[in-house]
Amino acid sequence: MIIEKLLTHSTEETEQWAERFAQRLQDGDVAALRGELGAGKTVIARGIGRGLGVREQVISPTFNYVLEYEGRLPLFHADLYRIDDAAQFVALGLEEYFHRGGIFLIEWAERIESLLPKNRYDVLLELGDPGNERRITVTKHSL
Repeated sequence: MIIEKLLTHSTEETEQWAERFAQRLQDGDVAALRGELGAGKTVIARGIGRGLGVREQVISPTFNYVLEYEGRLPLFHADLYRIDDAAQFVALGLEEYFHRGGIFLIEWAERIESLLPKNRYDVLLELGDPGNERRITVTKHSL
């Protein structure tokens, strides 16, 4: 079910929205961040981190697969750009993050679609016009 649709006009506005969005996240939530390269998935992750009280800068974990942060709840931020499929995700042992509590944010979540929990948020980012606009659609999936 779509729970929110909005249009932001700058990186700052997108990050501020994500900071507010973080307030609804609860222990064990998964947020699948979807969108083309450069759509703003890491911007969303930064804002969610700030909303969770993470003190350090949330950065893209492209070369680490997952970075962990401490805040109101633990934040696990995955970037699956270099993952080919669900089998590789499992082979790397990354599925453990579904069971660690905290918040699990997953960039390029479509690469592990078959492993995503039924209870999750999908956050779709689409490029708007001009280039700094983002159309954000949040869908809540439930059991």
